[in-house]
Amino acid sequence: MGLNEFEFMLDETFLSEFEFSPIEYCKVEVDLKLFKTESMYDLKFDFKGVARVGCDTCAEDIDLPVSEKFSLIMKLSEANNFDDPELMYIARTEIEFDLKQYLYESLMLSLPQKKNCDNLPEPKPCNQEVLSRLNHIETEEIENSDDEKDSNTADPRWDKLKDLLN
Repeated sequence: MGLNEFEFMLDETFLSEFEFSPIEYCKVEVDLKLFKTESMYDLKFDFKGVARVGCDTCAEDIDLPVSEKFSLIMKLSEANNFDDPELMYIARTEIEFDLKQYLYESLMLSLPQKKNCDNLPEPKPCNQEVLSRLNHIETEEIENSDDEKDSNTADPRWDKLKDLLN
């Protein structure tokens, strides 16, 4: 009963247990405060560290900061029920409960949806070769769309079809 505190690390060993994880490296310290009563467990997680992900823009591996807080309430009941993501019902007969999946999903949720180098300090680890190729492709697409606009207005066959609409 009462407050219990735990500290542990999420790292590549932890991530290796998840076969299709989009990240393979992280160093995230988890501070867990567990408050126990006779009928429930109130868990407060505090994540702090870094996770290495591929940049969505330049494809370079970047270390993004992780700093999030999550809560979970586990109520003791007659049977397990995991339908609610913030409130779990676990059987009173359970002696231990594996939180790996919850920790993994919380780690994934702590990462930004758009992962890029924008908010990282200088010097940014951007892959300049990929960025220059993307810029070149974008320039070509703009030029091609301008050419298509010019060619569409110059073709008199389309003018005859437009007359049908009137």
